[in-house]
Amino acid sequence: MIVTQLFDRHKSLLADAVRAVETREFWTPFPEIPSGKIYGETAKAEGQATFNALLGQPFDLPSHPESARVGGEVSPWGLCLAITYPTADAQTLTAASQAVAAQWAAAPVQARIGVCLEILTRLNRISFTMANAVTHTTGQGFAMAFQGWWPPRPRRGLEAIAVAYTEMMRAPHHAIWEKTPGKAVPLRLEKHWQPCRAAWVCYRL
Repeated sequence: MIVTQLFDRHKSLLADAVRAVETREFWTPFPEIPSGKIYGETAKAEGQATFNALLGQPFDLPSHPESARVGGEVSPWGLCLAITYPTADAQTLTAASQAVAAQWAAAPVQARIGVCLEILTRLNRISFTMANAVTHTTGQGFAMAFQGWWPPRPRRGLEAIAVAYTEMMRAPHHAIWEKTPGKAVPLRLEKHWQPCRAAWVCYRL
């Protein structure tokens, strides 16, 4: 399954993140220096080109409910972004969220963690594009936009994922529970727990 592949792909990253949370030492896989030696010699030019291509275009969010488009931002640097975004009323957005909530709740821990880690690594690949976006929405200079805004965000996200993974794996997901009430027949239950779900299931054996 693709979700299992994602977890396996990022196992090493997750292990390092969990270790950093345990030791509280400084560690990051997302460097804050916008250097070509780190991100590739063409990364800055490619990020600028990608950002330029977004200007004046409808921002594509596949499957996002849409009743209208909003936008029209002007950069503090004077650039008219002219990017539009899909929007919908709160009821429609809530319904769309609830429609997929059951699938996400039923997903195993490894699936959830794999998806979240894939999101972070993909976002980090477009750090220079994001730095341009931050520059033209906050007025920060490019270097400050990169160092102060973008790489620290996925780093904080990774820390949250590492903590969540540790806590979800700390509790048992399966147990056999037995109790002998006096001379009565022993009561034996097989219990199963799934993280982040409101219900738990037990079977009498």
